[in-house]
Formats: sequence, structure tokens, C-alpha cells
Amino acid sequence: MSVNNNVNVINIMEIIERVENFAREYDLFKAHDKLLIACSGGPDSMALVDIFQKLSVKYKLEIIVAHAEHGIRKESSLNDAWYVKNYCEQKNIPFFMEHLNVLEHLKTEKLSVETLARKLRYQFLRKIAKAQNATKIVTAHHLNDQAETVLQHLLRGAGTAGLSGMKAKNEDIIRPFLCLYREEIEAYCSDENINPCLDETNNCLDYERNRIRLDLIPRLKAYNPKVVTAICNSAKIIAQENDFINYYVKNFYRDKVIVDIDNQGRKSIKIDIKVLKQEHKAIRNALYRYIIKEFKRNLENISFVHIDKIDKFLYNGHTGLILQLPKNLQVKINYDRLTFSEKEISPIENSEEKEQNISIKIDLGLLLTKKEIKLPYEQSLIIDKICGQDEVMKLSGREHCFIDMDKIKGDLFIRKRQNGDRIIPKGMTGSKKVKDILIDRKIPAEDRDKIPLICDEKGIIWIAGIQQDNNYLVNKNSKHILYLKLKK
Repeated sequence: MSVNNNVNVINIMEIIERVENFAREYDLFKAHDKLLIACSGGPDSMALVDIFQKLSVKYKLEIIVAHAEHGIRKESSLNDAWYVKNYCEQKNIPFFMEHLNVLEHLKTEKLSVETLARKLRYQFLRKIAKAQNATKIVTAHHLNDQAETVLQHLLRGAGTAGLSGMKAKNEDIIRPFLCLYREEIEAYCSDENINPCLDETNNCLDYERNRIRLDLIPRLKAYNPKVVTAICNSAKIIAQENDFINYYVKNFYRDKVIVDIDNQGRKSIKIDIKVLKQEHKAIRNALYRYIIKEFKRNLENISFVHIDKIDKFLYNGHTGLILQLPKNLQVKINYDRLTFSEKEISPIENSEEKEQNISIKIDLGLLLTKKEIKLPYEQSLIIDKICGQDEVMKLSGREHCFIDMDKIKGDLFIRKRQNGDRIIPKGMTGSKKVKDILIDRKIPAEDRDKIPLICDEKGIIWIAGIQQDNNYLVNKNSKHILYLKLKK
């Protein structure tokens, strides 16, 4: 059996043995596995079915076949489906088929025909695999496909993940033919008297993949006759380096990244900026991708441009700035941390009062015993009347506040901050904006509205846990003292 200058003369048993060794090297399947083979009816997938039927005897595999009829080539497409069905019936292989009607879905999905067909095909395959309890889905991608994939990603400006090409094993998908060239597979079909279907759209230059295979690669062979082998070797090297970067990033994420979940179930991921800047740019970029996948499971609509913007934002942004990303994600700088989160919907601060003014009103005339008031964001305010100065001397810290009750005008109420709020900080004579106090204390922008303000009719008495107003301080002449404590 002769093949082109990419490969040597081999025999059928050598091909099967190579597939078997490749599967063993990458741990693609185990004895007694149930495998779902995706079969289009073309040379690659028909050879795949035939080889795995042979291997099923040795490894006691159970194989089933699934065929996705895309509905693009009309009668020709239906003929392929019936061909695979008849073949499986003759070989006593369980067969499953679905008419995907890609062109109909194209009316509502903003994807190319190629991308949409692939999406629908894998949805179908996974549905059948789940229903039939198949352990893996087997596809017939080979080395020529790998070279085409790498070139396609290169032309789109992919990073190391894209230039790594297809993996031999990617979660539920295995590709045992990534050790064979197209010419070897076609020769196998010829020698085994397999008469596969021929997809006429494979020669249509309207599709990018076909242009790469029929035009670009033949041109590249003028520079290197073994260009497919060269590209696949490069992809393998890049894949190994990419695996190392991902291993490093996973450890970095585990050890140095803070993941917070608020009381509404929203996740935020925070990284120390100083620590992040010590890492190589390649690590930082991989980390950004890893974090985005933690939110959205994939990197759809995330390109090199977005990743590069995040890194520039790390160096050029300042506290309070927000970088908007696709998929409803945003990146913020909060003093010493870079924070990834999903866009927040403004929470209702109180179920009874939705306005920004009064949230909770406290009638001091009815305060007979210690009282605890539940606040938003897993906080509460403890209120108690005390007599004398002894208790004041015992407690210290910003979570405690002592107020001369004779200086309070009217009732107390608790609210969130508003534009223009000011207090006279303890120990000072002039007023200062609440916003500036929170900035000085390095309170992240998204946390500032979570801080309750204790007020009376004159103004703010206490920025809870942060700063007390000078006008309400307890002194040696104070007779009636109100004790407040912010509890988190």
C-alpha cells in the first residue's frame, strides 16, 4: 500500500496497532467501555467504525454509531444517512440518527454554517451518549484535520490553546486517529474494500476549512513538502507548553486568588495586584482566561483584544475604574486588588423601603432593653442604653460607638449614603465628605453603599464601623449614653 510523501508504506495491521498504541498512550478508552462513534459515512469515520469493530473483540468494547444528517445537501445528505444505517444493520451495530436541519436553525442563530452544524452535531451526539450510557464519544479527526485546525486558529489570531490544536482526549470526546494521515485512512478503506460516501461540499471553496485544505496547504507544501507533519509537531510542542502554563495557573488560582460569594449568591474573584504583577504576562493572560471560564464555562466572544485590555487595565487603571467585558462581566480596581465580577443589579436595601432615604427608623422612647436590628449584607446593629462611663472605657474599636443621647435630635434612623453626605470626623472641627472618608479608608467602591449610616434629624452620627461625628461624642458630663455595635 503506497501513500504520499508524508508517510511510509505500511500495512493494515500496522495502522490498527498504531491506533491501539496511541489510545493506550493517551488513555482514550478501557476494556468493557461503551463507545459512541460519530460516523458521517466518509472515509475517515467509516475506517473508524471498522477499526473499532476489530478492537471491540480484543477489548470487549460495546460500540454504537450515531449519524447527524445536517440537511444541507438534501438528497445527497439523506443518501449518506441511509448508507451508514444499512452498513450498521449489516454489521449488527446499534445505529442512531437525527435530522438536524441546520439551515432552518440558521435563521435564528448568528453563526456560520460550519460553526452551527458543529454545535448541533455535538448536541446530538451528547444526547445519544447520555441516553445510551456511553463512556466516550469517538470522532475520526486525523493529522490532516489537526493541521487545518491549527492554521484556522492561527489565521484568527489564537493563543497557545488554539495553536495546540485538538486534544486526543477532551472530556467526553476521544480522537484515536490523531496518529494517522488522511492518505493512510483512504488507503485503509481501499484495502479493506470499504466504499465510503463522498461529500461534494468538501470541494466547495465557500467554506473556510475547505479553502485551507484545498488552497493554503498545497501552497505551503511548496515551502515544505511535509508541512502537515511540521504543523502537527509544532502543535504538540505548544500543547505541552500550554499544559504547563495551565497547571501553573490552576495552582496560582488555588493558592493566591480570593473567591467571595455574597448573600445573594453573586461571585467575585479578587487578586492582589502586587502579586499579579510579579507574574509573567503569559501567566497573567492565562489566568484571566481561567477566571472568565470560572464564571461562564467557556471563552465564547472573548478574544485576544479583551485579554490584552485586562492586562493594560491592570497597569493603567486606578481605584474606582471599571472595565466592561462581554458576557456581562466586569473588572474593577479596588486599591490593592483586581476584582472580576458579573454586573450587579442594584439590590433593594430594605424590603419595606426601596427609597434611598429612610431604611429603618428607631424610636428611642421605646428602647427598654438591648435590641438587635437586622441589616442588609449579613450585618446587624446592636443598640442599648447604658449609664455611666465604665462601659465606655471597657470597649474600643471601630465596631463600637457611644453617643451622648442628650445631643440626639428626634429619632434615629439607619440609611445608606447619599450624594453630598458630610460629617465632622471625631477630633476635628471641619466637615468632610463621607465619600472621601471611605476612599481614605480604602473601602472598595462596590462596598461603600453597603455601609449603614446612623443618623438623626440633624445629620449623620456614625458611619457604622468607620467614623463617628464629633458633635455626638460622650464626655465626662454625659449622663445618658447610647451604645451601638455593628455586627457582621
